Amino acid sequence: MLEPQEKNVPKLSEKQLLVLANYGTKIKVKANAVLINEGVKNFDFYVILKGKVAIYDPFNPKKPVAIHKKNGFTGDSDMLSDRASIFRAVALTDVEVLKIPQTALKKILLEDASLNTLLISAFLLRRENISKNEGGVILIGSKFSSKSFEARDFLTKNHIRHTWLELEKDDTTEEITKNFNLKIEDIPILISTNLEVLKNVTIEDIAFKMGLSSPIQNRIYQVMVVGAGPAGLAASVYGASEGLDTIALDKLGPGGQAGTTSKIENYLGFPTGISGSELANKAYLQAQKFGCTISIPCEAKKLSIYSTYFELTLSDDSTIKSKSVIAATGAKYRDLAIENISYFKGRGVYHSATAMEASNCKKEDVIVIVGGGNSAGQAAIFMADYAIEIHILIRGKNLSKSMSSYLINRINSNPKIKIHPHTEIFKLEGDNYLERIHLKNNLTKEVKSMEVNHLFLFLGAIPTNNWLPSAVCKDSKGFIITGNDLTKEQLEDSKWPLERSPFPLETCIPGLFATGDLRSESTKRVASSVGEGAMAISYIHSYLKNY
Repeated sequence: MLEPQEKNVPKLSEKQLLVLANYGTKIKVKANAVLINEGVKNFDFYVILKGKVAIYDPFNPKKPVAIHKKNGFTGDSDMLSDRASIFRAVALTDVEVLKIPQTALKKILLEDASLNTLLISAFLLRRENISKNEGGVILIGSKFSSKSFEARDFLTKNHIRHTWLELEKDDTTEEITKNFNLKIEDIPILISTNLEVLKNVTIEDIAFKMGLSSPIQNRIYQVMVVGAGPAGLAASVYGASEGLDTIALDKLGPGGQAGTTSKIENYLGFPTGISGSELANKAYLQAQKFGCTISIPCEAKKLSIYSTYFELTLSDDSTIKSKSVIAATGAKYRDLAIENISYFKGRGVYHSATAMEASNCKKEDVIVIVGGGNSAGQAAIFMADYAIEIHILIRGKNLSKSMSSYLINRINSNPKIKIHPHTEIFKLEGDNYLERIHLKNNLTKEVKSMEVNHLFLFLGAIPTNNWLPSAVCKDSKGFIITGNDLTKEQLEDSKWPLERSPFPLETCIPGLFATGDLRSESTKRVASSVGEGAMAISYIHSYLKNY
């Protein structure tokens, strides 16, 4: 039998082996012994010195995913976080290995540039290779269930390898549900890699099972980043890499609004483009590599201000303390002002257009996109590969006011895409799933209907500021005012206590910074948000000097 070969994954040099030997213990293991079991968190890193180690997907245990030999090593990108292993490592022969604890591996990555480059590249490459194939945990649900959509969306956003089985069309689902004695009212159902069954699974259940909820220490951090969009991730990377004790939190997963974008083509350094999800996931891993604590899902409920620290209360009433805070919760897309809009969320109405949503759309489907910004344009171009008709609805007369010209040119040259100016939706219809929308031309008042199963909303953004103190200065739309944009009157009203003026990106409360889409007058672009996240850390250094 031919052994599976890893493509482009380098082996460790003898010099690198000598460095690693200082951090681990040499052990001998008999054939068939399990080195790493699926579902285990904080698992060890193994370097193979003699023999062979096989890596198995628990859902396909007969054929190894990979076989590691002398100078090879175990692990993928989950080694950088507290996530549970989704694979099993088994000694294929009698082996001698170097066993290195995960905490020591993280130290190696920070201290040795050569090993950092080799191991991180290998980890990312392995995860990229396996992500193309089904496997990992199994999620069973229905397209008529909004909770199923939420669970699937959470798995996708957090790059958790999974197989999606839809009750309505997957032939294997009936057999699985029968074997596990499952019922329709149990969905969404998660079957973990160690075959544990979680019924009516929530995103909190998934996060705990997969190790996304990193332990929050009972201490005062130096930097607390609230929100893991581009601005928050940049702040997390730079804060941790510059030695600040940094913790980052997010309600759903890395990416924010950028994570819902199928392809970003105007971000510096990526001439062929990169998906928002991929960019966010790499930044998420990068922050963890430098030692940033990231916990998901954590929803901010209330920020309290004390004389020497801030205290954030989460939705579960637990608290986190920090000397400084970066508010990076961004903004969320508005919903249509239609009474039954919430019923159709995940049942035909979406706020993102990624591969997950695209998998629900067939070649014969008609797709409607509402919005005239870049996100709407990118969604239209991406979804045109999956549907036969794309309709973009905008309230104005054209796209030139709010969309980049390169996107407008592509839309105009694509025969599948049609623009409907001066058009708004006033009614949605459907039983268990979206079936029909009703439109109105705001100039001619003409009314018509369309048979539609998939509606994507990319409307104007609403700032997510509900967790911030009322004393924080906001503009008329609720976005946070910072730095030189704060007027003398606003600083007097907020009782600014320091002789110096607020730093750029600092709010009217010393030590509280706002970045990215949440900040008033910010440029709503990924590159700008990343820059602001990095800048905030430089100002926090200055703030902490006088702490």
